[in-house]
Amino acid sequence: MTPEYIKALQSAGFKFDVDEVVGAKVQGITPEFIEKAKKHGFQNLTLDKLIQLRHVGVPDKEGEI
Repeated sequence: MTPEYIKALQSAGFKFDVDEVVGAKVQGITPEFIEKAKKHGFQNLTLDKLIQLRHVGVPDKEGEI
């Protein structure tokens, strides 16, 4: 976890506490992943929702739901 990672999450519109930032990093939540989720129409995203999307592979597989 780096200051750049935290700033990138903040730039994506999230302000996580320290535990949440660690959890996001461990779960593979990246600013790019957040942007993909938003482009797929997901709104009102929370860290829990992002982790759920990551676990089921959305939005990694374009065209698949």
